[in-house]
Amino acid sequence: MEYSVHSGFETLALSPRNTEKLKLVVDERINASLLVTYSGTWESLQVEVIASPYSSLTLMLKNDGSEDVVLQVSGSVYRDASLTLALCELNAGNTQARVTLDLCEEGAFAMLRSACIAASRKQFHMQCNHLQAHTEGLMENYAVVEEGGQYRMEATGKIIKGARESNSHQKTRVLTMSERHSSEVVPVLLIDENDVKASHATTLGQPDENQLYYLQTRGLSRRQALGLLTVGYIMPITELFDQEEVRTALKDEIEMKVGLHA
Repeated sequence: MEYSVHSGFETLALSPRNTEKLKLVVDERINASLLVTYSGTWESLQVEVIASPYSSLTLMLKNDGSEDVVLQVSGSVYRDASLTLALCELNAGNTQARVTLDLCEEGAFAMLRSACIAASRKQFHMQCNHLQAHTEGLMENYAVVEEGGQYRMEATGKIIKGARESNSHQKTRVLTMSERHSSEVVPVLLIDENDVKASHATTLGQPDENQLYYLQTRGLSRRQALGLLTVGYIMPITELFDQEEVRTALKDEIEMKVGLHA
């Protein structure tokens, strides 16, 4: 299934019955935002994104089901184009996701962002390849790992020889809610050029007891306090779109998932 992305904001809903492969094409000088939701069991949902020169696309792939999913995403970003790609994983099923973005021409920009509540097994492999000079790739990953959850994030920034004056930066923040979990973050930088900027930062740990105590002194239960901290961790995913109704709906869903309201 090939889908031409138009200017403005659009939504697209997928199910295993109507597609297994989705190709999104953003033509030159198109400025677009797209929310793609999917549900059902996917042995392999494949998404390809083409960001043509001088285009801009903000894309969220949001799992609205509770079934197991295998997700494969590839993207090509061309001259002076911008691609912001987010994975939103708040569901209860197991997820295996692999995302590879190629910055193919000078001036290409990519932002990879993920938000995850891991109550089951969530595995991610994100890679941004700088194939030309003057490209920029950013990765931001936020996760809350609940009791019994398994979370693994491997984030790779690769700058090939000749991709001078490129920037590759990544950060991952993981909040673990109990001692009984499995969490692993693997930041990778593959740099084959001297004249570049690259960095990675990772934080992984349990809630701050002082913060919890402060919230509880303000009348919140421990469960509500933990919920607020969880929301704070993954709330950046709601800032993706300018549409207030979309941001509010995402915020409400996150708060419901963490038990702040019914």
